[in-house]
Amino acid sequence: MADEDSGDSPRRDTPLSQRIGALIEHGRKKVTSFNAKKAWGAVKDAPDQFKRDWQRYGATGVITKFPIATVLVFMMITCFFAYHSGFVDGTSLKPGDDPSLNVNGDLEVYLPDGSEVSEAIKEVEKDWSTNVMIIYVESSDFNITDRPLLNEMHIVEDTLNPYLSDRSDDVIYVLSLSTVIKEVNSSAPRVLHAFITELGDEFCQQGSEDDCFTADIAKSTNEQLYEFNDTLGGYGIPTQPTINFIVQEMYEDDGSPTPGLDKLARDTDGDQVLDRAVIIVAVDEEKSAKEIISETTKKLEELSEERGWESMGLQMTLTGPVPITNAVTEFSFKLFWEIFPIAVVLVALGLFVFHSDVLQTGSWRPIQGMKVVIIAGLPTLCAVFWTLGIIGWLNYEVTMTVIIVGPILLALGVSYGLHITNRYAEETGTKDEKMRGALSSTGKAVFLSAVTTVIGFISLTFTPMKPIATVGLALSGGIVVVYILTIFMVPNLTLILDLRKPKHPPLKVFDASVSVPIKWPSAVIAVFMAAIFISAYWGQDNVEENIDLLGMAPEGEQSVVKMKQYSSEFEAGQVGMVLVHGNVSGDKDDDDPDNNDPFGNLQDIDKLERNLNTVQFTTAVSIVFLMKSASFHVNISGTPIWNIIDTLPIPDNAKEPFRVLFDRDVSEDASFWDVLESPDRYGFNAWDTERAQIFLLDVFYRSLTDETRELFVSSDYKRSLIYVDMPFLPVAQTTESVERVNEYSSQSDGDIHSESLTGVAAVAIAVNELIVASQWSSLGFAVILTILTLAIVFRDIRYAFWTTSPVIATVALQWLVMWQLDVSLSLVTVMIGSILVGVGVDFSIHIANRIKEMGGGIKAIREATVSTGMSLFEAATVTTLGLITAYRIPIPEIKPFVSVIIILLWIAAASALVLLPAIFVALEKSGVGAFGGTSAMAKRLGLGMNTPVHSEQLDEVSLESSGGQDAW
Repeated sequence: MADEDSGDSPRRDTPLSQRIGALIEHGRKKVTSFNAKKAWGAVKDAPDQFKRDWQRYGATGVITKFPIATVLVFMMITCFFAYHSGFVDGTSLKPGDDPSLNVNGDLEVYLPDGSEVSEAIKEVEKDWSTNVMIIYVESSDFNITDRPLLNEMHIVEDTLNPYLSDRSDDVIYVLSLSTVIKEVNSSAPRVLHAFITELGDEFCQQGSEDDCFTADIAKSTNEQLYEFNDTLGGYGIPTQPTINFIVQEMYEDDGSPTPGLDKLARDTDGDQVLDRAVIIVAVDEEKSAKEIISETTKKLEELSEERGWESMGLQMTLTGPVPITNAVTEFSFKLFWEIFPIAVVLVALGLFVFHSDVLQTGSWRPIQGMKVVIIAGLPTLCAVFWTLGIIGWLNYEVTMTVIIVGPILLALGVSYGLHITNRYAEETGTKDEKMRGALSSTGKAVFLSAVTTVIGFISLTFTPMKPIATVGLALSGGIVVVYILTIFMVPNLTLILDLRKPKHPPLKVFDASVSVPIKWPSAVIAVFMAAIFISAYWGQDNVEENIDLLGMAPEGEQSVVKMKQYSSEFEAGQVGMVLVHGNVSGDKDDDDPDNNDPFGNLQDIDKLERNLNTVQFTTAVSIVFLMKSASFHVNISGTPIWNIIDTLPIPDNAKEPFRVLFDRDVSEDASFWDVLESPDRYGFNAWDTERAQIFLLDVFYRSLTDETRELFVSSDYKRSLIYVDMPFLPVAQTTESVERVNEYSSQSDGDIHSESLTGVAAVAIAVNELIVASQWSSLGFAVILTILTLAIVFRDIRYAFWTTSPVIATVALQWLVMWQLDVSLSLVTVMIGSILVGVGVDFSIHIANRIKEMGGGIKAIREATVSTGMSLFEAATVTTLGLITAYRIPIPEIKPFVSVIIILLWIAAASALVLLPAIFVALEKSGVGAFGGTSAMAKRLGLGMNTPVHSEQLDEVSLESSGGQDAW
C-alpha cells in the first residue's frame, strides 16, 4: 500500500484543491517527459508483447490486462451503434428524415422470391399500382348521395389529385362514388365529341384519312360544339336530380345495389340511407409512402378545419394497406424504444433481488446487488444496442417481427455474465487467479451455451419467409455479440468493481424438487410422455393455422381502427385483383384477328365478374361496371343533347344514330352496355354488329379520362383488371373464397384468359401454407444440429441426445399450451419452437455438463441438479421479466406469442430440473448409464467386465473425481 502514496500522487487525506493541483502537475510532467521514440518502439513491440502475454497469462490475462481502457473502448463503440439503432430517432430526426432502421412493413415481403403469388403481383404491377390508400368517409347528417357531401369528396379528390391523367402528382388514380358521378356527368361532351370524330373517320374512304371530307366535317362540328361543353356537363358534381339519376343506374332492377355501388358506398344501419363511403387512392410506388401519407393526413386535417366537417357530421380518415404498412413500420420501433427501458429496469431489479442475498439468507447486501447488475447487465444492454445498431448501420432491411429481438437478447444475455461472476465468487486466490479459474471452466460452458443458442436461432434463417429469417439472423447475431461483450466486459467489470460474493447452500425447495425424479424416475418420465401424447394427438389438431394480417398492426392507430371498421361494414379490405388477358378494343381493318370481337371478350369479363360476385364475402368490379353506369344523354342543365345536335350541319342520313342515342324519348335511358348489346336497335342497322360495337367502344374509351380508363384497362387494351375485395376473415374462410374465385378464373370462356387471384388475400393464404412447412424445417434443423454440436463437445452422441431431450419434450408440449390458450399458428408464433430450442437448451447444458464433469452416478445427478436449481430459477425469472414488457406492445399477435414463450420457458426449466435427472437416474438404475455405460465406470474401478459393480461404488468414484467442486 506504500507504493500508492509514493511519487507525485496525492495522499487520500490531502485537501481536494491540493489533490487536483498535484494531479495537474503530475500530468504536466508526464506530457513534458514524453519520449516519442520510446513510444514508437512500444507500438512496434506491441505484437510481440501481446504474444508474450498470451503465452504467460493466457487469454484471460490478455483480456484483463487493461480493465478500464477495455471497458471504455466498448462503451464508445456502443455509443456509435446506439446512434444507428433507432434509440435517438425520437430526438434527432427532422421531418422527412429516414429512421435509422430500414423497416419494411409490406405484406409482400413475407413471400419468397419467385413464388407464384409474388410473380403474379409483379405481373399486375407492369400496368397498375398496387399501393392503395383508402379515405374512409363517415356521415351522420347527410346521405352520401347528397350533393353537399359529394362536393366535399370532390374537393378532397381535387386537392390530392389536381392533375387528372397526369403523373405530375403523387396520385395515379382515384375511385369513389364522387369520381364515378363526375365521370358520367362529364362524359356527355366527351361522348359527343368522340362520337362525331369516330363517325367522321368511319365514313372516310380507306387509305384517304389524310384528306377526308367527313373527317373535316367532324372536326369542324366539334369546334362548334366546344361552346356547349359546360352546358352538357363538366368534371364536377352535377345537380341533385342528375346525381339521383346517375346513382339510380347503379341499382339492380329489384332495388338492390350493384356490386360496384356496394364497393363505393354502404348503408350500415339499414335505414335506406348511404352513410359510409370510400375514396380509393392509388399512389406512385416510386414515391416515399411515409411522405405521401404525411402530406395526405395534413391536407385532410386542413380541409376538415376549413370546411367545417365536424359541424356537418362528416369525418374522413386515412386507412388502407399503405397507411397500415407505414404504421407498422413507424410505430413498431417507436414503441420498442419506449418499452425497452422498462425491460431494462425489470431485468435489473430481478438481478438486484437475486444477488443482494435477500432470497438466499434474508440479509441485505445492496452494494453487492448493484455490482452484479452492472457486471451482468451492462454488457447485455450494450449488446442490444450493438445488434440493432449494426442492422441500422448496414441498412439491412428488417420487418416488424424484429421488435422481439431486444427483450429476448436482454433476457438471455444476462445469464452469461452471471455464470462467470458466480464462478468467480467461488474461486480462491488473487483476483487474477480467480478470474482465470472462472473463465477456464465456466467460459467454456458459456461458449457452448452461446453456440447451441445460436443454432436454435439460426435455424429460422432457413425459412422462405424473410421476416422470420431476419429475426433468426438478428437473434443469432445478437447472441454472438452478447458472447463477445460478455467475455471482454464481464471479467474487467468484475475486477474493477472488486466483486466479493459469498457462497450459499442451495435452497431446500430445490433439494425437495430433485428428490422426486431421483426416487420415482419412471413416474416422472411417464407423466411427461402422457402430456406429449396429448399435445401431439389432440393439441396439434386443435391449433388453427391463421394469418391475421390486422393482428400484425398496432392497436389504437386510427388507420388500423378504420380498416377494421371498413372490413366489417364494407366486407372489404383484402384488396385483390384478377388479371384478364384479352383485347377489349378492336380494329376490323387490320390483320389481327384477335381484336375483331372485343365486345365478346367484354361479355366474358362480365360473366366472370358476375360469377365472382356469387362467391361468399366477395365483391368484384370491372370496366363493365362503368359501361353499365354511363349513359349517353346525361346533362347538367336539362338541355337535351339531341336538340343541340339537330341544329348542326350533319347530313340527315348520319343523324339517325345521334337521334336514337341522344334523344331521351327514343333511347329509353340507354347505357353504353345496352347499346353495345343491341347496336341495331339504336340506329346502327346499316352496320355489321361487330363494326358497330368496335365503333361504340372507341367512343366509350374516348369518353373517359385516361386516369379512370387505365384504372381498369391497360394502355394497349390487351389486359384488364377485375378488382376483387374481401373482408379480413379467418384464413380458413379466406382460403375457401379464394379457391372459389380461382375456380371461376380458370374457367374463362371465349378468347380471354384470366390469372388466379392476387393481392392481400392470396398473399395471406400463400404465407399460411409456408408457415407450417417452415416451422417443421427450422425446428428439425435446430434440434439435429444442437444434438450434433453437443455430441462433438461431449464426445458422446447418446449423452448429447439425453441432454437435448428435455428441450425436445418442451417443444412437443407447444401444441398443448397453444391449444389451451387458444393461440393460433401465425407469422409470429411459428418461431416459438426454434426460439425455445435456443433458449431452453441452456438449462439442460448446465446440469448435463456438471454431471459429466462429476463423472456421473446418482449422487452426482442429485448434487448437480440441486446446485444448479437456483441458477435455473434465476435465469427463468430474469428472462420472464425481460419478456413480459412485450405485453405493452399493442400488436395483437405479439401478446399470445409472449404468453406461450413464457409458459414454455418455465416448462423448459422444469424439464431440465425434473425430466433430465429422471432420465439419467433411469439409465443408471437400468445399468446402461447416461454416458460411457457401466463398463466405462468398471474400468475406472479396475474391475473386469464380469465383476459386479454396485451403484455406491460408482457414486463414490464420481464424487471423488470431481473433487466436489462446482464446474460452473
